[in-house]
Amino acid sequence: MAALDTLRDVTIDLLARATRGVCDGSLLNADAGRADTSARIDDWSGILSLYAADNESHPVRATA
Repeated sequence: MAALDTLRDVTIDLLARATRGVCDGSLLNADAGRADTSARIDDWSGILSLYAADNESHPVRATA
């Protein structure tokens, strides 16, 4: 019985560590994606102003 309790405790600990690692990785990926998206929007916002005079009838905005 003690062996089963020990095995259960070790399994729970490993599962908790793995889950925590996956969650931390997901948060890092989400932060990197938001930073990349924001940088691209900033780049395109600067470029869109160059085309505003040519496309007055078609308003264009860059948003996320």
